[in-house]
Amino acid sequence: MPFRLLVPLGLLCALLPLHHGAPGPDGTAPDPAHYRERVKAMFYHAYDSYLENAFPYDELRPLTCDGHDTWGSFSLTLIDALDTLLILGNVSEFQRVVEVLQDNVDFDIDVNASVFETNIRDPNYMEVSFIRLSTLVVGGLLSAHLLSKKAGVEVEAGWPCSGPLLRMAEEAARKLLPEYNKAIRNYTRFDDWYLWVQMYKGTVSMPVFQSLEAYWPGLQSLIGDIDNAMRTFLNYYTVWKQFGGLPEFYNIPQGYTVEKREGYPLRPELIESAMYLYRATGDPTLLELGRDAVESIEKISKVECGFATIKDLRDHKLDNRMESFFLAETVKYLYLLFDPANFIHNNGSTFDAVITPYGECILGAGGYIFNTEAHPIDPAALHCCRRLKEEQWEVEDLMREFYSLKRNRSRFQKKTISSGPWQPPTGPGTFSSPKNQDQAREKKPAKQKIPLLSCPSQPFTSKLALLGQVFLDSS
Repeated sequence: MPFRLLVPLGLLCALLPLHHGAPGPDGTAPDPAHYRERVKAMFYHAYDSYLENAFPYDELRPLTCDGHDTWGSFSLTLIDALDTLLILGNVSEFQRVVEVLQDNVDFDIDVNASVFETNIRDPNYMEVSFIRLSTLVVGGLLSAHLLSKKAGVEVEAGWPCSGPLLRMAEEAARKLLPEYNKAIRNYTRFDDWYLWVQMYKGTVSMPVFQSLEAYWPGLQSLIGDIDNAMRTFLNYYTVWKQFGGLPEFYNIPQGYTVEKREGYPLRPELIESAMYLYRATGDPTLLELGRDAVESIEKISKVECGFATIKDLRDHKLDNRMESFFLAETVKYLYLLFDPANFIHNNGSTFDAVITPYGECILGAGGYIFNTEAHPIDPAALHCCRRLKEEQWEVEDLMREFYSLKRNRSRFQKKTISSGPWQPPTGPGTFSSPKNQDQAREKKPAKQKIPLLSCPSQPFTSKLALLGQVFLDSS
């Protein structure tokens, strides 16, 4: 380990006080119940500050105690925090916010492009930001829709395959998803670190670790690669203890931050990995990361009106912003790390049987999938609504057959017209001379089969379908 890394790490360890719930001399792990309540208090300090000072703007500015629109004036913090409310057990506030969103949020407006032009100079980062906006809004609404019944919201007939929040998610998707294309980045591994490499050469382009990459150990744990996941996690955790947070970029050979990337906007990725790894291993080291995260964030970032982004981890200067993912992801993963009995962690021992127009559905049995903004999706809902989807596919197939039949008939008519003047038919049941029959036999072309119902290869634009409506070139 580089010397310049050891010095700040030693100073930090010497200065940090012993916290209630920290491991004692006997090696006991931090008390989950204690830190669960601490995390809940963090959430409400930030959430209440947003409601009092920033709503209906997108995000809170905690240093000036006001709000601003960062993406499109969608009250994004409220959408992002909605399913966290239920995970924390606040059913009544969940119900209230659902009504507020239905009454106040309008997606029929332009995305705030000027914000991107002003604040995001890097076009690659702009693209990622559109991705985040889409997964935040659509994922947040979809997750809340699927959790509505658990939260005591009165759902309409046909739920979970229909509902007001689902329709809002669809409307948001129609507006936002066409705005971006997916980016591809290639990484390779060096000594339990994952570095940026040239896509075609495989050579290292930048020997840096980016804080967004700290989700990787959690992903490794999901496929059972526990040993490698823990080694990589401990590398990242060492950086956290060096600064009290993860800098946006960290130069591995130098063991220090990268210029102009020294900040920590309270990102969740390392905490997310800790949650997944703790579920897989029960290793108390992972609870220690959770403890350190709570203590660091409260000590460095907490202000009167919420929690502020750390502009520079070297001197702990703050920035006037609290991004919505702090409530949607960082606090959520911290709480789930310390709450092993949460319904999100259900192992299938309990479930809800829901009767829908398409039959009985089993929901809430566990196996929730988090999207990139930490909004949990119950995959059982996909199976629940599959019959409806199959009916839409049947409509799509019928429409394709109709257009195919129409196209083939058109070709046949054109061919008949261009083949010359009409000749009376010959063959059995017709009156013609033997001479005419011989001539007809000589001129008769080879049989050509014309499929009446077929799906010929179509251009890309002809393959687009939305809710059973097929968009062909002629539409």
